Amino acid sequence: MKTATMDESRLAARIKLVDEHVRAENEHELDGTMATMNEAPLFKLNNDEISGQDGVRKFYADLFQGFPDLHVEVMQRHVSDEAIILEAIISGTHMREWSGIPASGRRFEIPICTVFPFDDNDQIAGERAYYDNALSLRQLGVLPPQ
Repeated sequence: MKTATMDESRLAARIKLVDEHVRAENEHELDGTMATMNEAPLFKLNNDEISGQDGVRKFYADLFQGFPDLHVEVMQRHVSDEAIILEAIISGTHMREWSGIPASGRRFEIPICTVFPFDDNDQIAGERAYYDNALSLRQLGVLPPQ
């Protein structure tokens, strides 16, 4: 990984913004989560893409509704000039329909790696999240156990 060479105060502001993003996610503050991103965020969730404020807002609304106790626990943070990368554990209980999947009442807990790129104004330009989707679907009972 490249070593950060950007001005320390600028990097600190980016770290603070990502920390605020995670805090808002954990509090299920939809407006607060969206406020941390620029006007045209691009999300890549493994191979799926969601773009724009409306699409990303819908994604988060669906996620917060489906998992009312959704929680992100940051395990490690990596900082570079291009992005902030979080290694985390995401967990929640599937209490309402989510992504077309009826509520199962089951809990999931999976590791996730999320890359937060920034635009020229130091706003979060989206997320690139990498995780084992099959693991989450097995934990929710959608796929059979291995």
